[in-house]
Amino acid sequence: MSTPPILTTSGRALTPQEAVVDTAFWQMLRQFSWAGAAVHLLYIPLFLAFNVKTLAAASVGCVGLLAVATLLQRFGRTQASFWVLLGGVSIDAIFGTWALGWDSGLWWPLVGLMPAIILHTRLTEEIRWRAAICAIAGCATLRLASQVATPLNELPGPMLESLMQANLLMALVMLTRLAGVSRRLTDETTTQLTELLQRDSLTRLDNRRHWTLQAQQRVDARPPVPAAAEGEPAEVPPEALLVVAVADLDGFSVINERCGHEAADRALAGIARVMKDKLRTTDLVGRWGDEEFIVMMGGLEMPDAFERVEALRQRVAQLGVPHAYGQLPVTVTIGLAEVAPDETLGQAIRRAERALAEGKGGGGNQVVSAQPPVVASSARGTAGAEAASAALTDAADA
Repeated sequence: MSTPPILTTSGRALTPQEAVVDTAFWQMLRQFSWAGAAVHLLYIPLFLAFNVKTLAAASVGCVGLLAVATLLQRFGRTQASFWVLLGGVSIDAIFGTWALGWDSGLWWPLVGLMPAIILHTRLTEEIRWRAAICAIAGCATLRLASQVATPLNELPGPMLESLMQANLLMALVMLTRLAGVSRRLTDETTTQLTELLQRDSLTRLDNRRHWTLQAQQRVDARPPVPAAAEGEPAEVPPEALLVVAVADLDGFSVINERCGHEAADRALAGIARVMKDKLRTTDLVGRWGDEEFIVMMGGLEMPDAFERVEALRQRVAQLGVPHAYGQLPVTVTIGLAEVAPDETLGQAIRRAERALAEGKGGGGNQVVSAQPPVVASSARGTAGAEAASAALTDAADA
């Protein structure tokens, strides 16, 4: 069961990032309401003790408004709750500054609410900025009024300082919570952007560019192959063994035309799941094209790699994708090539793709190993940056 979208006052659904802010926003305001009510309950006997009955009455009113704001939030009336809370804080700031002067600091909670107004995702941008400007103008007006008017009541200096510190603390706590919301949103947005840049949205596999970058790093990190004795083949250490496999969904265009794009997408997603299940966590798996996948396996001789890929092909052949006309059979053809010691990644991929084309021409649903490279590339010592550039160029050509 999906969660209903959160709507703004104009009827627009919030984005996932805005929903994160919205949830944290109302949690924070609920906590602020409880904390404000507790503080004003302490203010009431304090003001009565110093015979500041006006502020004692104002504190009673603020507690009532904060309680109403909390109840409105509990019953889902979040918009009304916000305006009641803002009204209560504003009334407290006005009466407090009027009665005790600017040094009481009773205007600080209003400052703490200013960023909250801007973060209020359910209001239109125009209303948010108007409310923020009104709050700023209100603070400026209170400051000017306190300079030309004498406070109605006088409290001892230490008491005024305590009030200032308490209200400043409340504002700082609220600003800190708002900063936490902003940091949480930034982290989640960064994670989502990283996913978009590195992952294919349908299969959740590495996209072509990210797979190429990782695969090239593995090619560059291979240890050098020791020179072989004359007349004998070079012995490649296990750490230098790399095999590339390119897999293609058979009959992709036919599936699209006859069964629809949704069935084709289910087939591609099913193949991706099989690859994740059957291959090792150390193998690099990515989506190479519309209906193509690519794998790099390390530490395997060609016969062992062929056996693993053949098991993968057989498992895909058992995969049935339901669609409107029944069960859709799914098969793949796979081309396999070992990355030779003096060969670039792009050259090995092209050999695997030629083997794939050979298998497709032979009827599909099979694994074909590529022939070894006839001519070796230039020495590996000069292949670093050039190989990476060539591999990325190959990726961009698709």
